[in-house]
Amino acid sequence: MRQVYPSKRDGWIVILLWAGVAVMLLAAGNLWRAPAPLAFRLLISVLLICVAALVLWTLYGTRYTLTESTIIVQSGPFRWVIDLEAITEVSPTRDPLSSPACSLDRLQIRYGKSRLGMMISPQDNAGFLRDLVARAPGLKLNGDRVLRDKP
Repeated sequence: MRQVYPSKRDGWIVILLWAGVAVMLLAAGNLWRAPAPLAFRLLISVLLICVAALVLWTLYGTRYTLTESTIIVQSGPFRWVIDLEAITEVSPTRDPLSSPACSLDRLQIRYGKSRLGMMISPQDNAGFLRDLVARAPGLKLNGDRVLRDKP
């Protein structure tokens, strides 16, 4: 059975991204007053509108789906699949590096041979961790982190 966890969204990130979208849309509208060729104005306007749509799709389309054997990370048009058996550790972090997370209240998932792994920000971190441990034999909840049992 699949369980979907939407991304938590920090208010300041939402405001910052909406401000960027507003600037792009205003710029696209103002291009029509410029004394440039029609094809140029149309191309740049369409590009700005597409980038604004991508930003909003990513902001409101970020979620994490736990299946019986994977975590599916969806962020707008981007998608990653993490095999539960490959996970070695999940720990809280506030690392601001780019990731499919709309909040700095994040969980860093280390898996496979990846040193950094992936950071996500489910609205319900504790529920996500409990559900993850219930689905992945060998993972144990230890406070606010998950660790794999050593063989």
